[in-house]
Amino acid sequence: MNTIIQSLLSRRSVRKFKTEQVKDEDLHLILQAAILAPNGRNLEPWHFTVLQDPSKLIQLDELVAGAGNAFFYHAPTLILVSIELDNPYEKEDTACAMTNMMQACHALGLGSVWCNRINNNHALDTTLERFGVPKGYRVTGTLAVGYPDGTYPPPRKPKEGTITWVRP
Repeated sequence: MNTIIQSLLSRRSVRKFKTEQVKDEDLHLILQAAILAPNGRNLEPWHFTVLQDPSKLIQLDELVAGAGNAFFYHAPTLILVSIELDNPYEKEDTACAMTNMMQACHALGLGSVWCNRINNNHALDTTLERFGVPKGYRVTGTLAVGYPDGTYPPPRKPKEGTITWVRP
């Protein structure tokens, strides 16, 4: 089977990470995959903030989920995807960038999971400048990245009845 297809079919969300930090060279590849993702009218309206400072991660965790909770599963790296305000393709552009990053993580032997507690929290998603998000941008996706701690999640059984063929 083609290695790309095999990767697409075997990627899973990882929710338990080792404390070991992700290598810079791997992060550069993940971010390259993000910035080369398809995007509406090729506007490239995004910004990617790589958060690795443990104290900032704790502060963000407490801001989003409250003290003692972890919305990003204690991953050592958190990538905040933000899109320029009023971009009509924010959901589509975010989904393409996030998918590319998740696939790149998997190809590099890293785990990742899309964390949804910031995006669409408009009281919060445009006020994250102290965490590296530029003014004038809205956080639309958050990716936790790290080395999986334990076994990689097994394949899941897809829901039945999700495909319809219409043929002559």
